[in-house]
Amino acid sequence: MFVAYCDECGDRFLLPASHVVALHNLASGVIAVELTCYENHRVLVMSGNDIDIQGPATV
Repeated sequence: MFVAYCDECGDRFLLPASHVVALHNLASGVIAVELTCYENHRVLVMSGNDIDIQGPATV
């Protein structure tokens, strides 16, 4: 499960793994998980040890 914020919906959702569209290994220790919300908007969740981002990241 992923907690993701959709900028278009203006809401935060708990999304299951079935909503994952792609995984991007951006750098050592930084992973971007691309998902779709329940309205099929694209959402980006940043993960990893080296993340220094305040608040939600969106596509």
